[in-house]
Amino acid sequence: MNKDTVPENYTMGLALYDFVPVLFFGVACYLLWKMTGSVLVLLGGLVSFISGTLKVLWKIIVVVKKKNIWPLFVQMRIGLPAGLMLVLIGFVVACFTRNMQTFWNAALKPAPILFLLLYFAGTAAMVMCGRKLDSAEAKANWIEQSCNTVAQGAFLINMLLIYSKIS
Repeated sequence: MNKDTVPENYTMGLALYDFVPVLFFGVACYLLWKMTGSVLVLLGGLVSFISGTLKVLWKIIVVVKKKNIWPLFVQMRIGLPAGLMLVLIGFVVACFTRNMQTFWNAALKPAPILFLLLYFAGTAAMVMCGRKLDSAEAKANWIEQSCNTVAQGAFLINMLLIYSKIS
């Protein structure tokens, strides 16, 4: 995909489906923030959520206007990694500066571990799709977003399971 590429077979359904994993991740980060109290987790979650939402907006514009607003597409290459890094740093800092014993007691149960593993598997599948498939093709994008939805859904379920045990 480059700034001159305008995907032709994208649909409004695909664009809106792309928002599902963004929403799942945003809610999961909110719960992680509630459990860690880390402002960096909250900030990273917001950066990632906004970046994902801008990418959804890009897809909507592609569908409705048949235009590729390149900055809306390319911003995710910066925003998403930056947001994820803030979440990770915030979580690690919280582990060293706060009492996270109740978090770990809840997180190290079979169900949360299973959903964390599903998150990693879905994320790995999404990365593989991103490397192997042409994201300008609608079918490839549906596959990639399905992997992302499974991954982020698993992460959200993981956070819900942990949060329900400690709140």
